[in-house]
Amino acid sequence: MKPATRRADSAARQTTRSDADRDKIAPSAETILDAAEALFGQRGYASTSVSAICAASALPVGSIYHHFANKLAILSAVLDRAARRFFTELDTAVGTRLEPERRMRKYFEKAPHLMVRNANYLRIIAATLQHDGDEQLLSFARQSTEATATTLAAVIEPVAAAAGVYDPATLSLDLARMAFSYALGAAIVAGYDARRLNKGMAPLYEIVRDAIDKAAAQAKESRKTA
Repeated sequence: MKPATRRADSAARQTTRSDADRDKIAPSAETILDAAEALFGQRGYASTSVSAICAASALPVGSIYHHFANKLAILSAVLDRAARRFFTELDTAVGTRLEPERRMRKYFEKAPHLMVRNANYLRIIAATLQHDGDEQLLSFARQSTEATATTLAAVIEPVAAAAGVYDPATLSLDLARMAFSYALGAAIVAGYDARRLNKGMAPLYEIVRDAIDKAAAQAKESRKTA
């Protein structure tokens, strides 16, 4: 399962890849994104220059601008790739053959370990969301979080639908947004330590499940009185 395709300013998004070919990244572009993801996660976007990415990737500046129009385009590609990688790893860890309830539970059980493995992605999102004065950076971060929420909502929705809630799609997206915010905050508080993050994330499944049950009960009462 992959996050929904994000749309952003075309000038900042320009790379050598077409939208239909986004999963096929040239080895040199992968090297650039590896270096950029590490630097953005450790130093922050604003404190990372293109020349620093050149040095870390051991590639000339011409190679970077061959693949990416500018630093914003690198950030966009880093966020896209990291989100896809996270959910690919999560799907692999959970499996795709489980019934919806069990699959949702496993998603929340497996997420903390993979969040630690992908800590730079979460650090980049958290830091970028704090750039109040830079609308482009905020737009990228918000689009990435919305794509992540959309992906998680697809896991929650079958459970909500089976419970009988009204408009399970809307409820699931709202719960997914809440869950991502909760998880991001838990990761920051835990300092990306696996043991602490597991503890901090432990209540999240029950919070989501209780919200579904409450919405289902309200829907049932509404049907009775209709």
